[in-house]
Formats: sequence, structure tokens, C-alpha cells
Amino acid sequence: MAASRKGDSKPSKRLSSKAPPEDIEKLKHLYFDEVEVVVRSGNGGDGAVIALPARGEGPRLKRTSDDDFELPPGGGAGGNVVLFVDPALSDLLHLRGRPVLVASRGGDSQGLRDLPAARERWRALVEQMGNSGSAGSAPGGVTRAGAAGGVSSVKLRDGEVLRIPVPPGTFVRTKSGKVLGDLVAPRQELIVAVGGEGGPCVLNQERKPRDAGGRSGKGSGRRGSSRTSVPDDPMAAFDNVDEDAFAPSEDELLGLTRGRPAQEVALSLVLRTVADVGFVGFPNAGKSTLLGALSRATPEVAPFPFTTLMPNLGAMQQASASPSASTAATAASTRSPTRAPPVLADLPGLVEDAHQGRGLGRLFLRHLRRVRVVLYVLDTNCKEPSVGEQYDVLKRELRLYNPQYLERPHVVALNKLDIPLEADGEEAMKLVQREATRAIAVSAGRSANETAAPVAVVPISGMRRKGMRILKEALEKALDVADDVE
Repeated sequence: MAASRKGDSKPSKRLSSKAPPEDIEKLKHLYFDEVEVVVRSGNGGDGAVIALPARGEGPRLKRTSDDDFELPPGGGAGGNVVLFVDPALSDLLHLRGRPVLVASRGGDSQGLRDLPAARERWRALVEQMGNSGSAGSAPGGVTRAGAAGGVSSVKLRDGEVLRIPVPPGTFVRTKSGKVLGDLVAPRQELIVAVGGEGGPCVLNQERKPRDAGGRSGKGSGRRGSSRTSVPDDPMAAFDNVDEDAFAPSEDELLGLTRGRPAQEVALSLVLRTVADVGFVGFPNAGKSTLLGALSRATPEVAPFPFTTLMPNLGAMQQASASPSASTAATAASTRSPTRAPPVLADLPGLVEDAHQGRGLGRLFLRHLRRVRVVLYVLDTNCKEPSVGEQYDVLKRELRLYNPQYLERPHVVALNKLDIPLEADGEEAMKLVQREATRAIAVSAGRSANETAAPVAVVPISGMRRKGMRILKEALEKALDVADDVE
């Protein structure tokens, strides 16, 4: 198994898209991020048994520098199976309902009929390598190191590579548990099954004629003698054996030309969302609405819990500059001038005991594995649990699932403050904000040994898109803290 960011020099084909089975489509939130699939590379093609052509018939076999006969290329190598990252994909549903994914078999050698084409291809490749001065491989599968193999090193009939697209963040291991790789970056590749090598071409030289009596060489002692003579030289016994007796039979020669078998691997693929900031909160806390306010994403939004059943991603838009925030924004841009827009992940809502699987919590908590900053989205309009209790429960669930989650910088967003403002005025809103901020401070003090204090506590309204600039700046600051830690 090997990982690579470069394309494979062999011909390749992409796995065709296929809609998941109907029963899976209805419950795709249960299946979108995990799948087991069996892959099989291609068998190697067979070589050929080459007989010395009669004088004046067929291509003339040249001699190599080692005084061996120049033989045509053997059978083609079987196609590899390659997983590659396709940024357009967001789930693994396209791999559901497929039995075995098989790459192409290598083609069989055509023997001496392949020799003219192989010679022409080899000359062109060697000339190309000489002009480029490259120490690597040239198109056609011949490397500078392998060029010494001459014509027989040319690949004429390799099987097609089967390329299987997967979304960014796909963790790959065998069904038995062996880790093969982690596919994160666009166009990153991982060879998960290597095609069988093609069989070679072998030379069947003419056997030496035996004499009329069926023997060759010296006699083997006196006829009719009941005693076996023991020669003084033990090796002298081989003088009576025709060299042709050691020559392989036709079946043995054919066996030497067989291509190598394919690899079959049972894979377990797990998707772990790739994002910079992960939203954590209770159901109906307003996470999806907030994602839409911070990015161009358009997640489904509804006034009831568990609207979000699969992670939604969006790139955070840059905070608009203002005189009051110019210093902080300038400092952030100075520290990270080349940073791409942070990717935000709106994860499905968590409930108490989510680490034990309640509310499908274990299916979604793993999507925090890659995030660098956690954003706690708390509902200030909810009385039970209160803001402080929401914060405590969420931290506890993260700690019980993976204590490392609490080591990451985090920001707290006090959401839905527009509700008390519209209902009872500004003073009522400020009172709710003060009480919520105090509850966060008390909770942070109790868990100081487990996690650092929030980078910022930001009052917002995702619905009215208020406080978004300050929240973006707080997230940028938290990402800077994560950069320093890393």
C-alpha cells in the first residue's frame, strides 16, 4: 500500500457514480460517513513461450550486452485500485450497495508480434529520457534504472487503474484493523490494492538431437553385468546424462509465463469532517442559522430539533473592516497573511449522554476529530437546560468521548439574544447577557483543570445576523491560538 499525490502512469478509469439503494437514501444520516467495501486489483497478464524462429522467418532476435536473446515484453501488469480525494464529494453513500470493485486484468503478451512495437516504443522513451535528463520515469512505464532491461521493460498491455473517489477526510483501514492512510488534501491518492505483475516471455530453445540408440555421450558400463560399477569421480555419472534431460518441459515453460494473481482487500472507510471550526450545541440552538450567517452555505433550517442530521460545511466570509475593529483585524491578517478562509462545520445537535450513543451522538462526535477550534453555540432563550448547564453538559460529553477535544481553543456564542430584546427591550437583553456570561465564567472556573477558559464569549443573534463581525474576529483569534499551540 502506498500514498501518492501524483497521477498513475498506467491507463485509468474512474468509478462510475451510482445512487445509493433506496433504503439507504431514506436513512442516509446513519450511513453517510462509514462504509465497508471489497476491492480487487487486476491479475497480471500472461507472458509467452518464444521459440527461436527459423532462418528468414519472423523478427530476428538480437543479442543483448549480456549475450542473451532480446525477448519481447511479457504480459501487462494488472490495474491497481486507487482511492483519491474528490472535493466535490461530502459523503460515502456512492460506495454503498456495491459488491466487489475490480480493476482491469493485464493483457497477455503477443510474443514476437509485440517485438517491433516494443523496440520502437523503447527507443522513443530512451531518447525522451536522454533529452529531459530526468532520473525518474518516462511515460510508458520505463524508468532510467529499468531502461537497462531494454525492450522487455516496455509496458504495452497494462490493465487500467481503477480510481475510486472519496470525500476529504476519509480514513482508510482494512477490515482487520490495519491503518492504510488518511485522505485529506484534494487530489491526494492512496493505492489500496496492487495489480499482479505480468508474466515474462521465456525462450524455448531447440533440444539437441539424440543418437540413434537413444543415448548420447559415453557408455554406462558392461551389458548384463549384475554389479554396478562405481566411478572414481562421482561427477562422472553426469557424463552419461544428456543435457536435454534438464531442460524444462513445455508445461513448465508455460507455468513460468503465468501472470501473478491480484490482491483482494476488505476496506473500512470512515469519514471525519475536515474543518477548522466545529459548531457544538444542543438541538435547535441555532447552529445551522449561524452557519448561514457566517458563510454562503445554505443549510436546512426549521424551528424544531434535529433538523441537521449530517454535517454542513461553509467557508467563513471575511469580517468587514470597521474603525473599532481595525487593530484586531490588522493584527490577525499580519499573523496569517496566507490563511485560506476558515472552514466551518455545523454538526448535528448533541444531547446529554451523547458519548454513549444517545441521540446518535457517537456518530457525530467523531467529526470533531480534525477541527482546530470548537464553537459552543448556546441557546439563551432556553430555561432548561440553562446556558450554564448547556455549557457544562457539552464539555462533559466531549471529555467523555475524547479528552483531547477539550484541549483545543474554543469560543462561546450566546445565541438568540434578539428574543428578549424584541420582547422586553434592551435592558432585558442586557440582563440575560450578563447572567449568561456570569454562568460561563463560573463553569469555566470549575473546569479550569480540564480546559482553558474561552478565547471569547460573544453575544449574538444568528437569526438577525447581529454580532457576526465580532464573532468572526473571535474565531480568527482562536485559530491564531491553535496555530501557536501546533
